[in-house]
Amino acid sequence: MQWIYERNEDNSARFVLGQIFNPDGKTLLCFGINPSTACPECIDNTIKKIINISKHNGYENWIMLNIYPQRATNPNDMHIERDENLVQTNLWHIRDISQRYPNCDVLLAYGNLITKRKYLKSCLNEILSLLDGEQRRNVKVIKLTRSNNPVHPLYQSKTSVLMDYVYIR
Repeated sequence: MQWIYERNEDNSARFVLGQIFNPDGKTLLCFGINPSTACPECIDNTIKKIINISKHNGYENWIMLNIYPQRATNPNDMHIERDENLVQTNLWHIRDISQRYPNCDVLLAYGNLITKRKYLKSCLNEILSLLDGEQRRNVKVIKLTRSNNPVHPLYQSKTSVLMDYVYIR
């Protein structure tokens, strides 16, 4: 097993966190809104849930990515305006991961937090366009919120079954 952990120098942004058990195996790329404090030495409850849900759905590997990479334990602390350098660096990491693990599905798992900042939907659209341009990916969700956003995994069952999702931009 190999950890993947990519962050910026001052640890104010995390781009990638994941475990690879089989580099050629089925991989789940999970997209949250923004990272908290999780790292290989200290996984949080959201990451624990992603690990269980991915295993339950037949994935050998999981990789946590985010729509916006700024670390903030409270989403209210995210930048008011998007940091373009941070967005471009995030896109670079996402492209790199999707090329390294072409046998992957995408799990959208951000809940209604997508409405927390105006720039988050445009960041998501850029990510999905990039992934579509690389190779057509299966997009999955656990289920939808009342506002039709993919639920955040934290309060979902570890035996949740992923369902196909068509994201309309």
